[in-house]
Amino acid sequence: MFSESQWKELNCRENQFAKVFAGEKPDFVPVWWYYEELGQIKPELLMAEKDRKAWLDNQLKAVKTNVEEALENHCLYYPMIEMVSLYGTHYIDALFGNEVQWVKNQFWSKEQTCEVSELQMPDFDNSELLKETIDLAKWIKEQTDGKFLIVMPDIGSPINIAINLFGEKFFLEIAMNPDSAKRVLAMISEVTRRVYDELITAVGQKTIRCHNNFYVYTPYDYAGLSICATQMISPANYTELVADADDRCVPDCYKGMIQHICGRSNQHVSEIASRSRIKGVQLNDAGTDQFADYFKGLRDDQIFYMRPTENMTMEKILSITKGNRVLFTVTEKPKAKIEIG
Repeated sequence: MFSESQWKELNCRENQFAKVFAGEKPDFVPVWWYYEELGQIKPELLMAEKDRKAWLDNQLKAVKTNVEEALENHCLYYPMIEMVSLYGTHYIDALFGNEVQWVKNQFWSKEQTCEVSELQMPDFDNSELLKETIDLAKWIKEQTDGKFLIVMPDIGSPINIAINLFGEKFFLEIAMNPDSAKRVLAMISEVTRRVYDELITAVGQKTIRCHNNFYVYTPYDYAGLSICATQMISPANYTELVADADDRCVPDCYKGMIQHICGRSNQHVSEIASRSRIKGVQLNDAGTDQFADYFKGLRDDQIFYMRPTENMTMEKILSITKGNRVLFTVTEKPKAKIEIG
């Protein structure tokens, strides 16, 4: 699908991202082109009609166009196949037995009927969804001759998933029975880590990438975790209940993780700075608007993946960072390389 020279240029640009993660100075500010429609390409083909071939053909067509346009416009889109079509942000919910449906072009999850304290671990040995996930990953790798990356299903912070599972009842559990809430968060961490482990065993760590890769490209030895729901909890709740659970989601074979933040979660900056496993943050929407707080509060070895907004433009971000410790995710292709300094 791609020529030898295209692969060479892709790997060269990928290396600029790796330099930032390694704490080195890249040749220019790396830019990832976020193709808005790619992450949700034809999920109904995969979920309802079970037509893997049609689903994969749709992705391959989009990936080819996306990669070629990125190569022409000073940015990167690496060849990869998105597995986010497996239940979207409700994949872990489905492993716990929630009924997840595709309705009006999005996934919806029905809450658990049990009490929070009654939640049980999924039966992984008999999980059809986990088996389908592993089989699909192996099939994608075979169909693409092992040259494409595979983006794992959507995973989120245990607090995200707990709210999916129980809704407002989980906030009451935090307030009235924090030990029970902590137990549920630990269970979700274990399930998330198991998904990582199973996929790594099936297709290799260098093939798997974090689920929000269409926002943030990571080297193979860094994981990712969405912590969107942390905007709804206090710093004390995050520190005492959630932060350790987030860390446990990521297998030890990873050097660290990038946290995806799209809400107003700057109340947690000091805790994020204290966590050795957090390599950096990916900010967009309201999270991007609070970038100055993150830049001021995070460690010097933590990095920033930025999706500019009207209030926090690329120019403003560059004036703050001078191009250091920053990578961009854009929907409009840059016209020139972004110099550092």
